[in-house]
Amino acid sequence: MRPALLAALVFIPLTTSPAQRDQAAQALGVWEGPYQSEMVPPGTLKLTIVRDSTRALQATLEIFSDQPPPAGPVKDFKLEGNKISWSQEIAEMVCLSSGTITSGVLKGSAECSQNGAVVVTATFLLERKKS
Repeated sequence: MRPALLAALVFIPLTTSPAQRDQAAQALGVWEGPYQSEMVPPGTLKLTIVRDSTRALQATLEIFSDQPPPAGPVKDFKLEGNKISWSQEIAEMVCLSSGTITSGVLKGSAECSQNGAVVVTATFLLERKKS
């Protein structure tokens, strides 16, 4: 399988409350696992969330499949409690992804639209590999 780097640097300021720091710590690391869709070939995702030198969170995403699509940077990355979301352009579509982190597993879905209509949907199940 060939990898396609999907993406990007996204910054989220480090918060000061202990609860918010715990939420960020829960998200940090490398998340890997399969995605599935009835509309595109199956493959795997690798989402990496780290803190940069300013202590802000940044994320990159890679797709591994036989036919990886061209993709832009991750944008609008958000972490709210155990909910995570982001957007990005993939193969000339605007894709919105969201998921929930529970016990080291990130379960979510993505909807990709073109000209205002949803043309691809997918689900993913990523496990935390490293922190």
